[in-house]
Amino acid sequence: MNYNRILLPRQAELAVRTAARELSGATGARVEQPSSGRKPLTGEILLADINMSRNFPEVASLFGGSLPDGEWEAVAEDVGGLVIAGSSARNICHAALAWIDDPELETGRGSRIPYSERCTMWDNTLNEWYRGTVGFDRARHIRELARMGHTGVEINRYPDAGGGWHVRNRKFPGDSYAWYVSYCPALDAFVESSLTEGIYPREELERNRSDLLEAAELVRGYGMKPGFVCYEPRCVSEKVFDRYPELRGSRVDHPGRSLQPRYAMDIANPRVLEHYAEMMANLISLVPDLRYLVFWTSDSGSGLPFAKSLYFGPNGSYLARSKKLEDMAAEFSGTLLEAGRKLNPEFDVLMEISWEYTRDERERIIRALPAEVGLSHPLIGNPVGILGGRDTERSRAVFDFDRQAGKQAWGGFVASLFWDLEPVFGISFPNILAQKFDSLSALELKKFFTRGGICSPPQCPYMVNHDVYMELVRGHQIPDMNGFLQRKALRWCDRSERAAEMLVKAWESGEQALESWPVLNWYHRGPAATQGRWITRPLVPDFSVLTAQEKQAFSRSVFTLEADVARLNLAFEGGIRMYDEEEFERAAASYDEQMLPQLELTVGILEQALEVDHLPVLIDQRDRYHGLLLLQRTLRNSMAAQAAINRWLMDQGDKSEQRKKVDGAIDAEIQNTLDWIHLLETSKTNFFHVAEGEETPFLYKTPVEDLKLRLEVMEGHRDDKPGPDLAELRWENDESTAY
Repeated sequence: MNYNRILLPRQAELAVRTAARELSGATGARVEQPSSGRKPLTGEILLADINMSRNFPEVASLFGGSLPDGEWEAVAEDVGGLVIAGSSARNICHAALAWIDDPELETGRGSRIPYSERCTMWDNTLNEWYRGTVGFDRARHIRELARMGHTGVEINRYPDAGGGWHVRNRKFPGDSYAWYVSYCPALDAFVESSLTEGIYPREELERNRSDLLEAAELVRGYGMKPGFVCYEPRCVSEKVFDRYPELRGSRVDHPGRSLQPRYAMDIANPRVLEHYAEMMANLISLVPDLRYLVFWTSDSGSGLPFAKSLYFGPNGSYLARSKKLEDMAAEFSGTLLEAGRKLNPEFDVLMEISWEYTRDERERIIRALPAEVGLSHPLIGNPVGILGGRDTERSRAVFDFDRQAGKQAWGGFVASLFWDLEPVFGISFPNILAQKFDSLSALELKKFFTRGGICSPPQCPYMVNHDVYMELVRGHQIPDMNGFLQRKALRWCDRSERAAEMLVKAWESGEQALESWPVLNWYHRGPAATQGRWITRPLVPDFSVLTAQEKQAFSRSVFTLEADVARLNLAFEGGIRMYDEEEFERAAASYDEQMLPQLELTVGILEQALEVDHLPVLIDQRDRYHGLLLLQRTLRNSMAAQAAINRWLMDQGDKSEQRKKVDGAIDAEIQNTLDWIHLLETSKTNFFHVAEGEETPFLYKTPVEDLKLRLEVMEGHRDDKPGPDLAELRWENDESTAY
């Protein structure tokens, strides 16, 4: 049906006005303000708040005859017109966005939302590592978050995608640790206290605040609430300690990844707590409707005094030594909450607790936190990230402890994107996502965070996970996932049933590949490919013989410090033995047996589908899975080569056999590098995160040029003798996790 009028109530809230604007843009209808209580006529769409909805039995009929309690939304037909209604302005707006996307599904539908809050945290695309990528559009990203059904969105970032204050003001240009302080910016990136006034450049604070306020306005436009996600207590400028040497707190950098010590302020000192209270009040004054502040700690340049997992080891001030860890956590979080709630009674502070503490520390902290301070935990699953969040029983033990301690914690899971597959993105996993919602329901969690962000348009126009999320978050079941996916695929495939069938088959095959992924640890699934630059690092028998020119594409932005043995041997990272040879060999064998053949099958299905119909969605998905295949081949070949090099050097096994394995892995990666170059040069799909501006350790800037250099170097050094023989090769693997 064609619609010619959007009926917008007088004095409508901002989100309802947004709904009217969106509907007008989608239908071409003009927006009018009708007389109060008028029903929509044929060709009209009426936006109805909860009071108006009572006048329309058509709305109530979608819920069995009476409007439900709690949160709800509906799209009802009324004498040829439509009534889009909801329990809040945000719900009206969301119902409108859902209808715009799929009128056939949403017309005549009511939704009762079972989750009281669903917000974003650590949105990698919006605010963190990928905020400066080619094709990213912040306004469209926030709209997509609204379409999916979120109620809150984190808004703080450094607008400078090149890294922010800590990167620009590092003491040594080669000190890459500053990049670990370039995301989830702390309070002092936006506001000052009387203690720190004048330490950070005024123009920088103003630029950061302006960007923060712009994001808050975009979020409010869809009826969502702004949030703030940070690491605290975080390292600060040394100028703070030049002025107040007595306020120096814990060392919070990683000595294996940092060239200069970095310190947080001493939260055991009452003056520092006053400083945080002042900053919190100033932030709330800036963003009066700030809904939540989540603080992470013990990572990325932050930490609590004397926590056992501090990278430098348990440390802090003499004053902090006299206090208990849990008491300092309680005083710090309580200070933030009290200061914020004086200005906004609805404001919440949550402490993120996942892997950062020992079990004893974690339990002591949870028991000690003030009653009104909240908690957030990721749903547990090994590994975390895309594949995680499905181990309901392990999660139950965590959340049950919270409840026994009087806490109703927020859950969290990856719904669309984290950093698992970087630099490739846009890979769907609808069944895995549905299982996470099953876990959420089984744990009876009503509040949760979408962790890691989403793959948003225009970078990623076909992300079926978002539609699965939107369906499940509104309480609708998906008893037939294949049928649900088939329906979505039909719309994207221009009603071609054969193409849609093959697209769904590819999604299922791709998901099977993900399930077979032989993940070794956090570094393998993402950071190795970008921060470790494994994609552009020449895979040669002896990296130590390369000239500066031959390895410049790798060394230019690699996160690993120049003196770190990890630059010479992939079994190391951050000064420690990250992997042993058996782990590399098991992973390579698993790749060969399961994941790589499954990804090859997935790409093949999409190639066949393109022979049926040359559709944009099929090209897009083919290129993304092809990119994922090349990425996993690079990881596999790198592991296989390094394991064989190490065994050759340590005289483990027959040297001629190990040499054959080295040659085989390098030859395979030479071909894979050619395939990388071809795909990146010919594909029009934005499947590989590339920096729009400055290159960073999280983003490649010139992958094609870098891969061409890599290819040249690998071909020139293929027959070199394996090396270097490092004493560190005899170290034992000491990488572990506390959670």
